[in-house]
Amino acid sequence: FILELRVRWYSKAMVKQARTILGRFFIHLRTKRIRDLRRVGEAEVFAYARHLAEAKSKATGERYSLATQRTHLYLLQRLFRFLARTGVILQDPTLNLVIPSWKRLPRAVMNQAHARRLVASPDPSTPRGKRDRAILELLYGTAIRVGECERLDLGHVDLGKGLVMVRSGKGKKDRIVPILGRAAMAVDLYLREARPLFLKDPREQALFLNRRGVRVAVNRIQDLVRSNAKAAGLDIRVTPHTLRHGCATHLLQGGADVRHVQQLLGHASVGTTAVYTHVVPGELARVVARAHPREKLW
Repeated sequence: FILELRVRWYSKAMVKQARTILGRFFIHLRTKRIRDLRRVGEAEVFAYARHLAEAKSKATGERYSLATQRTHLYLLQRLFRFLARTGVILQDPTLNLVIPSWKRLPRAVMNQAHARRLVASPDPSTPRGKRDRAILELLYGTAIRVGECERLDLGHVDLGKGLVMVRSGKGKKDRIVPILGRAAMAVDLYLREARPLFLKDPREQALFLNRRGVRVAVNRIQDLVRSNAKAAGLDIRVTPHTLRHGCATHLLQGGADVRHVQQLLGHASVGTTAVYTHVVPGELARVVARAHPREKLW
């Protein structure tokens, strides 16, 4: 099943997530003294769905969100469909499983003032501060994903042309995104004044390096985003995806065409990009006052 995910070009993160999630399911089965997937019936699947709904995350101590439950059950369903298709089991026990819907109103979005405070948080006088500033400016300025940022090499960035080549994005797709203004300046400063101090091996091609001279990992990027958000005194939860979300939202609020934003984000469908088109109530009120015929007369 894992091999099939790889053949279908699912990302490494998705394959890793599948291993983890299905491993938890197998542990749950062992507690019920089931060690053969051919013995899993509809009752066991429904019992596991109830278990997910009632279980709490070890990290947060809170119940799993509907989105998390959906991911677990989706992968479980994919596994049993694979087993039925390959003849390992005679009947798919997940046929009647209803996967919960998680669609809801979006969370609070990082506003432009938040973004300015966040990217200005790193200390510009230190190599680490210059690197962190470059990462934050790049995430916010180009809306690339955190995994895409981690995988960037020196050859993927052309500051002269103002372009970044994003390799093996979601769905194993490549795309080119522009890098302009402050983001380009921050990356240029990092390359000239900070990266040479981190570099240990001249053959290292990773764009962003840690103090050991190797590629900065995803979890380290997540940590530096959180720590700088805390240092900036932001009162919202900030992750690398918050910067991606903020970039898309601020572009749309500034008048960018949704299809251009779709291309920047690397979405296959404009419907996915539409998630970012929500606006704050104050802005919506100004639009109504400006555009509604009754309000224009008033």
